[in-house]
Amino acid sequence: MEKDIKEFIEKEIPELSGKLYPIFTTRLDCLTIAYTFTPMTGGHVKQSQLELKIIAEDYDEAKEMESKLNNLLDMEEDESFRKTGNTYFHSELSGGGTLFNPDCKRFENTLLYMIDWR
Repeated sequence: MEKDIKEFIEKEIPELSGKLYPIFTTRLDCLTIAYTFTPMTGGHVKQSQLELKIIAEDYDEAKEMESKLNNLLDMEEDESFRKTGNTYFHSELSGGGTLFNPDCKRFENTLLYMIDWR
């Protein structure tokens, strides 16, 4: 599921191809995203939380990417499951926020999505 969702994001937002990293990144020369999947429930239809941390030098660039990701992943409640690879999923935005990291001098815009999948 994780690989399918990552590849789906890279396919639908081509400028993110090669810029998604699991858990953390040390690449600071351009906008990057660190992602984490956390299992929430099991069963036939599982639920996981996806955390996407947009890391960018420019605040407006980070907010523009937030909008693109929300257009892709913040689905309506009654919207059908999407198929990507071997995974069927439905996702909705569940939280997030932005802060400035003075250590690396970058904005970190965090988005949290709840993903129901099978």
